[in-house]
Amino acid sequence: MNKSYFPKNFLWGGAIAANQVEGAWNVDGKGMSVADVAMYKPDVDRTDYISQWHVSPEQIEEAMQSKNDKLFPKRRGIDFYHRYKEDLALIKEMGLKCLRVSIAWTRLYPNGIESEPNQAGIDFYVSLFKEMKKNGIEPLVTLSHYEMPLYLVNEYDGWVSREVIDMFVRFSKTCFEHFGKYVNYWLTFNEIDSVFRHPFTTMGVVEEKYKTKKEAEEAIYQALHHQFVASSLATKYAHQIIPNAQVGCMVTRALAYPLTSNPVDVMLAQQHNREHYFFSDG
Repeated sequence: MNKSYFPKNFLWGGAIAANQVEGAWNVDGKGMSVADVAMYKPDVDRTDYISQWHVSPEQIEEAMQSKNDKLFPKRRGIDFYHRYKEDLALIKEMGLKCLRVSIAWTRLYPNGIESEPNQAGIDFYVSLFKEMKKNGIEPLVTLSHYEMPLYLVNEYDGWVSREVIDMFVRFSKTCFEHFGKYVNYWLTFNEIDSVFRHPFTTMGVVEEKYKTKKEAEEAIYQALHHQFVASSLATKYAHQIIPNAQVGCMVTRALAYPLTSNPVDVMLAQQHNREHYFFSDG
């Protein structure tokens, strides 16, 4: 008999995000998010990561005028919004006990500035979490997973504006108040360390708005600071509203090891890791 070294209640699971799977991008009062602007680029080399992720002002304008869900594939996802019950049944069949999901900010606050949430969005996520519990699947929920309202990008320059902190906190408190009875495990921001790889998707920063690369870099750091503050406030309110809540962060880059024992390689690896730790320390 094989001995298991994992705790009895260890949460084996999987992960998805609203922008990846839900689809229904303009259904039941949902507003446009940065994900709805992500364009299929068949003529761009798949290995050209920066070009694939980059979003220009012209692309934003084109997306806002278009209802196409082929050119903008995240608008359709896998139709999880309508098929989540059968999808969760399949996940249960796989034996998974935990599923990481996210809440689309624009399903609750279409533009991010509303004073009251969209009830249809509340109802969807309550139903989703109930169905997860029914199937013995523990929710692990990300508050912000590349889904900020496009309105906040256009009118507030995304997370560069300090005002967005309060809007995110309002959204977060709404989530804790309505979903806290179903969810104990929370993440504030997905891949908070990815800000320089794709600043538009992560924090709504449109680099072309800035005259120089240095100004754009300063804007990204300012936006990151605002996300740190918002994450801290959201964590504070999570513990106030949900006594047993566990709140964490999510970073994407792994630990770097030196290629050789050469001191230059060792120092480069240490420098890389210190730069990475900055995001989780925030």
